Amino acid sequence: MYRFSIWKIVLILGVFLFSVLYLIPTPDNFYNPLYGNLPLWMQEKLPLFEVTEDNALKVNLADVDYPEGINFQDATFELQDVFRVHLRKLELEETRDYEFDTTEAREFYVRLISEEARQNPRATLDNLHLYGSLPTVLRRLIPNNRLKLGLDLKGGVHLVLEVDLETSKAELLREHTLSIPERLRTDDILCREVKQIEGQDTLNVFVGIPSRLRTDADEKTKYLEKAQRLLNEIEFFEDAQIGAETETQTTYQLTLSERGIQNYSEQAIEQVLIVLRNRVDAFGVSEPSIRREANHPRIIVELPGAKDSSKPLQIVKTMGRLEFKLVEKSPTGGSLWSGTSDTPIPDSIPDDSEVRYHYETGNWYVIKSPVLLSGDRINDAGPSTGRTSFDIVVSMSFDSIGRRKFAQVTGDHIGEHLAILLDGRVQSAPVIQDQIIGNAIIQGNFTYEEASYLSNILKAGAFPVGVQIAEERTVGPTLGQESINDGVLAALIGLGGVLIFMMIYYRLSGIVAIIALVFNMFIILGALAGFGAALTLPGIAGLVLTIGMSVDANVLIFERIREELRTGKTVWSAITNGYQRAFITILDANLTTFFTALVLYHFGTGPIKGFAVTLGIGILASMFTAIIVTREIYGLTIGNRDVQKLSI
Repeated sequence: MYRFSIWKIVLILGVFLFSVLYLIPTPDNFYNPLYGNLPLWMQEKLPLFEVTEDNALKVNLADVDYPEGINFQDATFELQDVFRVHLRKLELEETRDYEFDTTEAREFYVRLISEEARQNPRATLDNLHLYGSLPTVLRRLIPNNRLKLGLDLKGGVHLVLEVDLETSKAELLREHTLSIPERLRTDDILCREVKQIEGQDTLNVFVGIPSRLRTDADEKTKYLEKAQRLLNEIEFFEDAQIGAETETQTTYQLTLSERGIQNYSEQAIEQVLIVLRNRVDAFGVSEPSIRREANHPRIIVELPGAKDSSKPLQIVKTMGRLEFKLVEKSPTGGSLWSGTSDTPIPDSIPDDSEVRYHYETGNWYVIKSPVLLSGDRINDAGPSTGRTSFDIVVSMSFDSIGRRKFAQVTGDHIGEHLAILLDGRVQSAPVIQDQIIGNAIIQGNFTYEEASYLSNILKAGAFPVGVQIAEERTVGPTLGQESINDGVLAALIGLGGVLIFMMIYYRLSGIVAIIALVFNMFIILGALAGFGAALTLPGIAGLVLTIGMSVDANVLIFERIREELRTGKTVWSAITNGYQRAFITILDANLTTFFTALVLYHFGTGPIKGFAVTLGIGILASMFTAIIVTREIYGLTIGNRDVQKLSI
């Protein structure tokens, strides 16, 4: 006799609701009207856009309660980004079809220029779907994850990056050449110089002995023991060894250890991953995949939907290392030692100086080597206007240590030129007029897009080591669409063949299996959307395979039920025994396949992982639908009825 199990019904409905909720946002026709394209805070705080008499789109930002850290200018820049993206989808281009404008009354305008754009501004505004119809409370509860398409289906850019471990070792030595003196001085140890031994992974640390300690043997010993103890605490190096000793100075040698190099390289790769993710997120690249290749210093970057590799390559190639250095004074008496690209570079420059070039003009500057302040002290950066609204600059704010250092640098060097370098190229070299306590700006005849790009690079941080592009591949959206069409066709043919077979061979029971199969598809696609996984072409292959495996479980159950019916059992007794006796076989077959999927996912890359993810989710879903869902369908339809014959 069938016993109604409320927990099973709740479980089935819960899984179905989960799958549907995660699939609803996937089609643009659902997502855009429900969630809107403006950021959530704008939808909550901004008044509605309106169409003016001269066919412009306008919103008043005067009385807006901005979130912390956002002002009027930030809001206008963010609005411009949203309009650029979604007007481009309507085939409208900036400057040709529209332009942005703001007024002193803090009104933001999108002025439509071309005849095509001005024909129906109300329809244009509606098609942008700036505001979602879903209430805010529900929007926070209902997930807005969307089923992602992989690179092979959507098209895009595939990059393989190699981290240069040799440069990571050189960078590690360079970092400690600069940091060790400051570290020792904070503990009252006089560090005169740190120099790398040429051709070796060893640093000579020259520790001076103060004159007051030279005649006191005990105090001198304590002083030198303290210096050696501090040096031994430095990560990545072997314990310090004493080299040359004189009355006024002791030289310690620090050598990189093999484990230290390995640990630093691991940290460097993880930091590169973090910086890459920050940069890609800042540039609004949708559905990126950035992962490390197992057991190799390589990083795989996949950017579905990217039409060309120029922008991703620029993001990857830019180290993002910002430095503030002083410009040498000209030996002829000028305040700036520089020259145009046509002027010969001087043969002799000071040992502690170097020649650097302007990023745009190619003019050269003689720059002092010491870094006075670096970009790791930047707290925030963004495009802003300079003296005029047409003068776009990059404004930077520092953390507390950075503000103090910048104030000290500008205060100590009034009248000198301070060069701002990005990846070794001079962005600007303004003269310091007065001490600056607060923010800094970078000038450079930027467009808004260039200033935004530089700001995002600075906020995301610099790569700690060099990164080289080992492989670059662009997949066209046409090829991706063909893959989708072929994959969907294969899935439909497979599904159709299974449906026909099940209905002919198992009759009404075959329809029960078909219902479970459709439910299975919902669960797999909903899980892929919910977990943020991407559906790839191998994933579609896994989906097709899952269709067969799902039906295979039903076939085992149905054949067991048939055997029970042949022995003269009642219908419900045959169904119960059929499920019980087929369960172990189904569990054994599916678990072995699931473990195979886990191995493929752990050791595989790219396409293999896509196949493994879909296969693994499909196995769990097929067991759930075949064992639980179909049995409850039988129970609800014939469990407590006096049925003499089962259509199977």
